[in-house]
Amino acid sequence: MKRDQMLMEAILGQLLQSPEPLTGINNIAQRLNVDLPIIVYHLNLLQDKGWTQESDNGGWRLSNRGHDYLEGTPDHGIALNLPSK
Repeated sequence: MKRDQMLMEAILGQLLQSPEPLTGINNIAQRLNVDLPIIVYHLNLLQDKGWTQESDNGGWRLSNRGHDYLEGTPDHGIALNLPSK
């Protein structure tokens, strides 16, 4: 299976926008209209980078490093137009 960087960023966006601290794989797959095995593969790739983490109950969350990536902190990733706090 090929890695899809755009899908990885879409998954990160779903985790960031989630109102709950943990998001289920099925929920992500439905929102992105992508088959479950593809989502699982890409979540594992994101976990390899340290940007996501799976909980004991199977939910997924952004790691601190994942937040850094999305916020575009120095030496990490992209800078999204996130609202100021």
